[in-house]
Amino acid sequence: MIQAHSPYFRIMLGSTYNVLALYNWNDMNILDALALKELKGVGDETISSLLIFAAANGFKTLEDIAGVRTQNLPLKRTPSSLVEFLKVGHFESARKQISEKIEEWRLQGIEVIMRGDAKYPSHLLEVVKPPPFLFCKGNVELLQSNKAIAVVGTRNNTALGEELTKSTVEAFASKGFAIISGLALGIDAIAHRAALDFRVPTIAVLVDLATISPAVNRKLANEILDNGGLWVSENPPGTRSIPALFARRDRIQAGLASAVFAIETTIDGGTMHAVNASYAMGRPVFVPDSQAAGYPDLSIPAISGTQNLVKEQRASYYSEDSYEEIHSDLLS
Repeated sequence: MIQAHSPYFRIMLGSTYNVLALYNWNDMNILDALALKELKGVGDETISSLLIFAAANGFKTLEDIAGVRTQNLPLKRTPSSLVEFLKVGHFESARKQISEKIEEWRLQGIEVIMRGDAKYPSHLLEVVKPPPFLFCKGNVELLQSNKAIAVVGTRNNTALGEELTKSTVEAFASKGFAIISGLALGIDAIAHRAALDFRVPTIAVLVDLATISPAVNRKLANEILDNGGLWVSENPPGTRSIPALFARRDRIQAGLASAVFAIETTIDGGTMHAVNASYAMGRPVFVPDSQAAGYPDLSIPAISGTQNLVKEQRASYYSEDSYEEIHSDLLS
C-alpha cells in the first residue's frame, strides 16, 4: 500500500514534487522524446506526462510506450495523432528525421537540452509546467547560475523608466549578477543593452531562435551572443510566433531568475506574466519606489501596475538605498 508520505503518493496527487529525484528522464532517448513533439496536437504537458510515465515504468523507447494500451496512458485526453503514431510504429523513420533536424540546429549553433539532462536548470523546475526541452544558443553554462535577475517592463517606457532600468542593472552587475529579459522593445531591450554596457552576461528568453522578434533587435541579440550571453526558448527553431507563446515564455524568465524586477507596467501589461510566475514560485518581485524615484505624476499608466502590485502585497518597493539588502537576501 502506498503511504501518504511517500514520493509516489505526491506524484499521484499531481503536485510539483520534483520527480527527477526519483527518475532519470534521460532513460528515454532525446530523439524519441522530440519525435513526440512533432505530432500535431501533442503539447509539452502531454510530452512531460509521457516521459514521467516512461521513467516510472523503466521504458526507454517509443516501442515500449506503444506496447501500452491507450486507455492506460496517463493522459486526460490522448490526441488522435499520438494514437495513430503509436499504432503505425514508424519510429525509425521519425528518429531519422529528428536526427537530421538536430544536426541542422547544431550547424546553426543551437543545442537542445532535455529535462533531466545535467545542463537543464533545476531551478526552472519550480515553474508551472516546466518545459520538457530548452533550445539554446550561446553560453549554456548560464542556465546553472544562481546569480541572475529578470529585469522586465513595458514596451512604452518613460525616460525615467529607462534610467531606473540602467541603474538597476548596474547595481546588480557590480555584484556579478546575470541579467535576464525577453528582448522586447522598451524596458527589455534597455536591460539587455545595460548588461552589455556593464559587462555582465545577459540571457534573452525568446519564442523562436530562428527568427528574432522584433526584427529591430536582431543586432542587439547578436551582441548578446558575441559577449558570452545566451538565447533560450522552449520552442523548436522555426516556431511561428503567436501572442500566447510570448505570454508563456515570460514564466521562463522568472524561472531562471532569483527575483523579478518589474520596472514599469500597466495593470494588465504583459510584464504581469513574469511577475505572476515569480510570485507563484515564492520568489521575490521588486518594483521601483515611485515616490523615491521622482515620478512627477504618480497616476500615469506606466506605473499603475507596479504600484498596484505593492498595494496587493505581491511586490516590494526598492530604491538605491535597498540594493545591498536585496543583494544579501538573494544570495542567502
